[in-house]
Amino acid sequence: MNLLERDEFIKASPAIQIQGGISHLQRRAWNVLLANAYDELPNRDIHRVSIAELAEKLGFKSRNQEHLKDMLKALTECTVEWNTLGKDKKQVWGVASLLASAEIEKGICTYAFAPHLRLKLYNPRVYAKLNLRLQNRFTDRHALILWEVCFDYFDTARSYGETPFIPLGKFRELMGVAADRYPEFKTLNQCVIKPAVKEINDLTNFFVEVEQKREGRKIAFLKFKISRLKDISPVEATQTSLFPEAEELPFVAGLLMRAGVVRREALKIAEQEWEVVDADVSMSDYPDFQAYIKEKMGLARHAMGVKNRAGFIIQAIRENYQDPVFQAQLEERKAREREGMLNALENETAEKKNALLRQAVRTDPGLLEKAAAEIKGRIVLKRLELYDSVQEAYENNVIVSAEINAILAETFCADLLSPLYEVYETEKAGIIAS
Repeated sequence: MNLLERDEFIKASPAIQIQGGISHLQRRAWNVLLANAYDELPNRDIHRVSIAELAEKLGFKSRNQEHLKDMLKALTECTVEWNTLGKDKKQVWGVASLLASAEIEKGICTYAFAPHLRLKLYNPRVYAKLNLRLQNRFTDRHALILWEVCFDYFDTARSYGETPFIPLGKFRELMGVAADRYPEFKTLNQCVIKPAVKEINDLTNFFVEVEQKREGRKIAFLKFKISRLKDISPVEATQTSLFPEAEELPFVAGLLMRAGVVRREALKIAEQEWEVVDADVSMSDYPDFQAYIKEKMGLARHAMGVKNRAGFIIQAIRENYQDPVFQAQLEERKAREREGMLNALENETAEKKNALLRQAVRTDPGLLEKAAAEIKGRIVLKRLELYDSVQEAYENNVIVSAEINAILAETFCADLLSPLYEVYETEKAGIIAS
């Protein structure tokens, strides 16, 4: 099969899970070159493809070979790590250039992969089957990378897949986003994650959603779930391609259609959101409309004697059906989240307080002697006597430093800490009220 006849190709997981510091065009081109060479990887070092085929597969209209030459040169200069998520348990970490070399002569491009990389690119045991035509539709570099990563975990038999929880730093590596670019998660989410997910959901008949996990108060891990969306029609029923053409669908519509709701009704609910709900709903109970929809779909999964599941879901959405068990679980989860946030706020405030006190002591060392004179506890005094000076005890004994800080905070540095306590009380009140 020549390159123009090939739409799908196999890509080994270690090759998908590379650091993403390459451009959109470079990743697309590398996929095309890999698809062209895949069958030859075990027994051939040099691969060949005509420039015309390569340009057509990449969707190039121009005959300017300089653009292709620049792209090939960039691939030879790009060093990547692979298997960064470790899906292939038998593979080891590796690093190589995406292309070892390339040459163009008389309209033919010959190229080679680095030996270490070539052995890993041909991996029929752990792979994903990807589509070359589809990749040309993506305009967002991050969407193409995320699509490959998600589909690497897609189980065709279940029409579903999910990645492991990916540490945020590792996710940045996969997407090729430097640590100093979009340093705040809110900005990273707005500029990278949401646009990538939206483009996948808009351009394919698969839906991707994101699950977040926190460490303390910060988002630290991301998991991506992918599921196939089927809107059965006579036309689609005859399609056999892995990636049939798909129309644009809002995310909520996709959720509802997977649950059996007809397309027209699903689109209406997705577009009108809260306007379709006839009953009173406390918006504070739900972070967004998606959460409300998922709750009502959950009711349908557990309701007894429901013959028309789609009809039940629509009615539950309109009339705000309640599940006492679910509501109790929701309140319990909220309480746990509030407790975690309060603990994190308390720890953060304690760290800031101690930092302010240490700064005060550096500015006025006499504060230590004043605080030491106020110590009444025998155990603390005995520990204080083990050191040559109060300063030494303060810096090296946890019990002594805690006692002195408590005295400083209450007696000598109350005004210094007052603004910190005001911020703490304000944030605490906000968390309790949430």
